[in-house]
Amino acid sequence: MRSARKIFLWLVAAFICPAHVRAQPVPVPVPVPVPLNIPLPLADLVPASPKQPWFDLATAQIQPDSPWWSEVLLYVPNRVLDLIDIFRIDVGVGPSVGAVVRVTEYGQVGFREMVPGSLRVGDLGRRFPVMIETSNEFGIGPAYVESSQRKVCPGEVGVGGDVLVAGAYGGVCLDEVVDFLAGLVLIDLKDDDFR
Repeated sequence: MRSARKIFLWLVAAFICPAHVRAQPVPVPVPVPVPLNIPLPLADLVPASPKQPWFDLATAQIQPDSPWWSEVLLYVPNRVLDLIDIFRIDVGVGPSVGAVVRVTEYGQVGFREMVPGSLRVGDLGRRFPVMIETSNEFGIGPAYVESSQRKVCPGEVGVGGDVLVAGAYGGVCLDEVVDFLAGLVLIDLKDDDFR
């Protein structure tokens, strides 16, 4: 008797109650298969920027067919850039230890270990004035292994040291001094002037 009553009440509820009140079946998510063969030229899938990419200044500076007046207009900017090229001065914060002495790229001696790296700020030549130095440098003479983040001039003379959480480096590129002085009389020894 009770089971008949339950069935009757269920039927009444099923036909009288609106559809949105009745219990709805819970949708079961269907897994979507992920393709395992991802195409190699992923650059084709990403839209490219309409702007030209950044470029290394040294590779795009020389224009052999530039007019004479462009050299006149760019005289002051080129001398300023030549002056910036002379100095290598930076300070750093980050766990690092060691010291280095440079007398040209063939007379280097020292050991500097980045544990794991040092944030450096300063005059790094014609480069962005901030870098994160993460690679070690060590050795003596021509067998010296330089940090991959630091660009050393062929005629650089400098000294630097790192003590636990702070460091500093100061240097002068003698070859860039000669290039600057020659540039004053329009001789570009390094071939790095804008034209």
